[in-house]
Amino acid sequence: MYKIVLTHPQETAEIEEKFIPEGATLEIKHSPTEEDLIKNLQDVDAVISAYEPFTAKVMDALPKLKIISQAAIGFNSVDIKAAAERGIAVLNNPSYCTPEVADHTMALILTLDRRIKEFDKNVQEDKEWRYDLCKDVTRLSEQTLGLFGFGNIAREVAKRANAFGMKIIASDPYMNMELAKQLNVEVVTMEELMERSDIISIHAPLTDETKGYFTMEKYNMMKKKPLIINAGRGAIINEDCLAKALDEGLVRGAGLDVLEEEDPDLRQSKLVGRNNVIITPHVAYYSQTSQYEIQKLSAQNIDTYLKGEYDKLSIVNGVRK
Repeated sequence: MYKIVLTHPQETAEIEEKFIPEGATLEIKHSPTEEDLIKNLQDVDAVISAYEPFTAKVMDALPKLKIISQAAIGFNSVDIKAAAERGIAVLNNPSYCTPEVADHTMALILTLDRRIKEFDKNVQEDKEWRYDLCKDVTRLSEQTLGLFGFGNIAREVAKRANAFGMKIIASDPYMNMELAKQLNVEVVTMEELMERSDIISIHAPLTDETKGYFTMEKYNMMKKKPLIINAGRGAIINEDCLAKALDEGLVRGAGLDVLEEEDPDLRQSKLVGRNNVIITPHVAYYSQTSQYEIQKLSAQNIDTYLKGEYDKLSIVNGVRK
């Protein structure tokens, strides 16, 4: 019998059970550590995972494992090279929550740019009615939005920013020039992006090149004291550097749905408690629709893979049975 285990915390798997291969079994076994994965996944053929650490050590201890189906866009918790070397396919879902993340990005931009957090605090906590509290607010259509990365989500953000009449620039080493033209996006270098943007929104994948990319060197290049928005990968931003840039006035605010750590100690964070910083707990992906979609797809992808319908899948390490 084909055995599948769902490794992240979830009360039920009613949705997934409707879409797994016929005759397969599915269990939920929360396995946050390497040791948990090795203990709980013996004799398992496929897993549905999210952030669990599928390292070479774990894979070596699970000789039957052939599919890791990510209930996510990202796959940084999986050693892709090690999986490929062991013939284990890694599947992800690159588009399931694109509208939600784009909407959340715009919500962060609007909330910070219109200084809503500060005005609301003044009314709710200070019991004051001060329309003159924040005078340095610029019309959004007079600002330039810089997109760091130009994948699916960045393109959806561009569509929304166009509706607000913003000037949009973008930088990406793998730029789709035709789509950029269609979306009225000017293609620029990374240096130009830093210098010209009033708002910088991060939409790049986490790679060796992008990890910790936003350091003091980058903030010192930013001539317009931009807002920094990140609803993508937290580790692209060095949080100590961002806190220092905020303290020194090199940036005017930050909207973050992700931090360097997935389960951060917020009591120790230098970013918490600031009027010009908004932090949400990695919820940009969420709506009832997207949640249903990711549960459905992460299970369905296993069935699709076993049927050999590879063109319907995103196989991030290229392994085909």
